[in-house]
Amino acid sequence: MNLRDKRAVLAFVLTVLALAVPCVAWYLVGSREAERQARELTDTAQRAAHETCIRLATQLTQRLDTLRDAEALRPFYHYQPFYHDPKGASEGASVVVSPLAMAPSDPLILVYFQADGASGRVSLPAANAEAQQQVEQRRGSERDTLRYLQHELERGIASILFAVRGESLRQQQVAQAKQPIAARPQPPQQLQEQSQPRLQHGQRVELLEKRAWMQNIDATELYSNLKRRSASQQQQDIASLADTNEQGNVQIFVGPLNWRTMYVAGEPTLAALREVTTPEGSILQGFLISLAGLADFFRAAGVPVRLRPGNPDNDLEAPVAIGDEPWRVVVDAHAAVAAAERQARELRRSFLTIFLGGVAIATIAGLGVVWLVWQTERLARQRAQFAASAAHELRTPLAGLRIFSEMLAEGLGDPSKAGDYARHVADEAERLGRVVANVLGFTRLERGTLNVHPEAGDLTATVHESVARQQAAIEAAGARVELVIAENVPQVKFDRDAVAQIAQNLLDNAEKHTRSATNRTIHVALTVRDRGAELSVADHGNGLPSEVRRHLFHPFTRGNQGDAPAGLGLGLVLVKALAEAQGATVTYTDADGGGAKFTVAFPANA
Repeated sequence: MNLRDKRAVLAFVLTVLALAVPCVAWYLVGSREAERQARELTDTAQRAAHETCIRLATQLTQRLDTLRDAEALRPFYHYQPFYHDPKGASEGASVVVSPLAMAPSDPLILVYFQADGASGRVSLPAANAEAQQQVEQRRGSERDTLRYLQHELERGIASILFAVRGESLRQQQVAQAKQPIAARPQPPQQLQEQSQPRLQHGQRVELLEKRAWMQNIDATELYSNLKRRSASQQQQDIASLADTNEQGNVQIFVGPLNWRTMYVAGEPTLAALREVTTPEGSILQGFLISLAGLADFFRAAGVPVRLRPGNPDNDLEAPVAIGDEPWRVVVDAHAAVAAAERQARELRRSFLTIFLGGVAIATIAGLGVVWLVWQTERLARQRAQFAASAAHELRTPLAGLRIFSEMLAEGLGDPSKAGDYARHVADEAERLGRVVANVLGFTRLERGTLNVHPEAGDLTATVHESVARQQAAIEAAGARVELVIAENVPQVKFDRDAVAQIAQNLLDNAEKHTRSATNRTIHVALTVRDRGAELSVADHGNGLPSEVRRHLFHPFTRGNQGDAPAGLGLGLVLVKALAEAQGATVTYTDADGGGAKFTVAFPANA
């Protein structure tokens, strides 16, 4: 490996290092930053979902507390389809439709219900036929829905009643335990007072006159009777009711509304329940929370949200503080997290695309630098080779010129051969002219100033003249030229000087490469082909190897055989350039019987 090759290898190694170090650093820093941003995207989605969950749980807790506090003030008799309003202005028997028989005014309430404490039988204010007729004509499907809800509530109310009774018993036991125990037997009157129910925590007492209480007991039947009887009969009923009315008040103990979990159609449902104690026994009153109302409440969150029983299990669940019942808000953040993960993947893909694109560009630039260095070194070698070849090509004819001119000038040698000496001087001068012409032609080609002026003319005369001009010199070198010109060669466009230079270079090239051949005949032919003309020069040399053919018309390309003749490697370059400038083409093929054959095809005139 010479110094110039070492320079190219060193440039390659330095370029690889110059590219590898920043690219590796860029990848490490960029991939870490892309990964950080990707994690930030997913973490942001998780945090947003968690914050949404906490916010919705807080808002729902406040909403449910407000709803419970408002419904806790509702009197117990509203849960009947019909009731007598003790605060009404009418006297005697008066019954009206319950406001709960209508559709719930609050969108969170699905239905109101009342259950008998002894039998567990459930009634819905809105399910009463008389109430429905008074409020509105309901569709059949709605009636079926109310009937279905009533059936499902009766199935699930038993466990609720058991729990309520147990809780009431525990509260009474706790309250009694806090009272001091009398050390002596108490009078019967005091025992009778202690037998009255005690107010538990959150309970309130509603006082009704006995006449109002009796009307509320059979409000539905009373309402039907009032509708069927005439005005005079209604007055008699009112008078009869007034005569039999007892004096005094009736105490109704209304417990607080508490949140409980009920299972309706196998699904957990949030319900607000209270226990009401009356002289007729205890009843359970309350309402169910509507899933559709909850969906409307959660719709503004922009993500799927559900209310489920139980305690939170992860960050996407938040407890709803509604007493002792464990419920939680569950946020389904799969879509948001999946979108964040897609953005994260797109971010990583974008970084890799930019990185790979940058590496590709940097690699191309680096390879371009290496290629330029290699080309520079190659051109430097070619220049050195060209300089050596030019010096050799110029030294040989100059030496001949000097010798024979000195012999002629000083009268040396055989005087009878003075003509031969003069002929040698002319041949060497012509050879020197060909070298100089090739160098000048290549210079013009490199500068882009190689110009030809093709004109229609007789190519036969130009070829004959060009071959004849060089035939003597070629035969003096030991070769022989055979010229064959076909008849009726058509006129084509060509440049006389360019064709002469093409023929000169092809003949000179054939003579050089046949110096070691046994048959040194050079075949020159001008034939007709495709209405155009074709000039070919063939020899019987060794031909050209395949590795040389790929670069045959490149500057400074010469045969790599050990016995290859000296030369500049510019002749074939000029042949191709001059031919193409005239619209012709140059091809190389193996000659018949071995050797090389170059063909210049001139197209027919348009």
